[in-house]
Amino acid sequence: MLSHRATKRIAGIFALMAASFTFQSAYAQNNGFFRNNSVGGISINANGVVSNVDMESRKLLLKELRQNMKPAQGKMASKTELRMVSLRGLENAIAQAVKEPEGALPDEVKYLAGLQRIQYVFVYPEQRDIILAGPGEGWKIDDKANVVGVTSGQPVLLLDNLLSALRAVNAPQPERISCSIDPTKQGLVNYKNTLNRLSRAGVRNPNILAPQLKRAMGNQTVSINGIPGNTHFARILVAADIRMKQIAMELDDSKVLPGFITSAKNSVSVTNANVNPRWWLACNYDSVARDAQGLAWEIRGQGVKTMTESELYQENGQVQAAGKDPAAEKWAQLMTDRYDALGKEDPVFTELRNVMDMCVAAAVIRNHNLQQAAQLELPHLLGEQGSLATEAWHTPREVSTQTSFIKTSRGLTITASGGVDIDYLSPTQNPTLSPEVRKVWEKAESLYSAGQWWN
Repeated sequence: MLSHRATKRIAGIFALMAASFTFQSAYAQNNGFFRNNSVGGISINANGVVSNVDMESRKLLLKELRQNMKPAQGKMASKTELRMVSLRGLENAIAQAVKEPEGALPDEVKYLAGLQRIQYVFVYPEQRDIILAGPGEGWKIDDKANVVGVTSGQPVLLLDNLLSALRAVNAPQPERISCSIDPTKQGLVNYKNTLNRLSRAGVRNPNILAPQLKRAMGNQTVSINGIPGNTHFARILVAADIRMKQIAMELDDSKVLPGFITSAKNSVSVTNANVNPRWWLACNYDSVARDAQGLAWEIRGQGVKTMTESELYQENGQVQAAGKDPAAEKWAQLMTDRYDALGKEDPVFTELRNVMDMCVAAAVIRNHNLQQAAQLELPHLLGEQGSLATEAWHTPREVSTQTSFIKTSRGLTITASGGVDIDYLSPTQNPTLSPEVRKVWEKAESLYSAGQWWN
C-alpha cells in the first residue's frame, strides 16, 4: 500500500463516461443509424461497452436531429408558467398515431408541448381527465444534441421518459428505481494487489501508476434497477452519475462547482488510504400538497440532492461501510446547494430532476387513485396494449476506469463510486393541505379546453 508520507497524492479512480446523452426522436425511423453509435459524445456497442465517439459522428447526429425536428407553432412556441398537458389528450393522440401506416407521433406529442417541469397534477372529473402542468415553451436542439427550450436552454420533458416512469410506477410489483456503477470484486482485489506491489517497489510516478492501476481495476459494472436498461430514462441516470464523478474527481471542469479533490487535499478529515467516498444522487422533495377535494396536487421541493458515505475496500475485494467523511459531506451539500446552477451548465442534471418529477407525479396518480377519480383509462401510456414501446437503445453494461492524481499533504488513494436512487413513494405518503393549490386548479380549469391536449 502506498504510504501517507511517501506518495503525497490522491488517486481518483472511477468509471468515466461522457455525461451528455441525447434523446433520439422516439418513433422516428430515419435517425436509427445514430441511436447507439453516437449518443451525446459516446458510443455504446451491442455488448454494452462504452467508448468515446468522434466529433464527425456528433456533427452528423446534430444535423440529422435538426433536419427532422419541427419547431413549435403558434401559442405552443410561447413561454408560459402554466403549460398544461392532458393525459386523455396524449392517450388519444397516441391511439390515433398507431392507426396510421407509419405510426409517427408529432413533435408536440414527443416533446410534451414543451413542458419543462411537472409542478402540478390536476384531476377534472367532469372532463374525465388528468392534467400535468408546469412551465413550458417552444423547443430546439442545442449543440450537445439535447432537446431544450428556445429561451431557457433547459431540457423539455420527453414522452419516451414519461412512458418509462408511468410504466415503472404502475408495474404489478414496482421497484425502487436506481443505478450504480461499481468496480467488480475481482477488480478491487487486482487493484489492491497492484497498489501494494507498486508501493513495495517504490513507484511514485503518476504516469506509471495510472495505467497500471487502471488496467488492474478493469471495466466497472453498470447496474440498473426498476426500469429497463435499454431506455433513454436509464441513460439519464447513468449520465448524471458519471458527470457528478467527473466533477468531483476533477477529470472535467465545472464553472459553478469546485471539485472534491481540491477541497479535500488539505482536509484533516480524510485520513485513511483505504477509505473511499461514495456519492449518489437522490430525491429531494417535500411532502406533496393537495386540496381538500383531492383534485389538485403540487410537487414541492428542489427535486435532487447529493448524498455520501465512505467505504472501506478490503484485501479480498469486499466493501465495508465506513461512516461519513466530513469533507465528502461538505462537498455533497455544496453540490446540492448549487444543483439548479449545475443544471443550467449541464442539462443532464435537469433531465435527472425531470424524470424524478415524472416518477413522483406517477406515484401521486397511482397511490391516490386519481385515474379512478377521473374515470380515465390509459392503455397506451401504461403499455397495457403493447402498441407503443419505448425506444430501444443498447444497454450500458460496462464503463472503463480512469485515474487522476493530485498533490496533497497526505498520501491518499481515493476511489469514487456511487449512483442514483429514486424513492418516488416517500413524497406522496403524507400530503399536506393547501388552499393555494386549489386556486391554481381553478385557474387551470378556466384555461382547459376539452379535445385539446395542451392549453
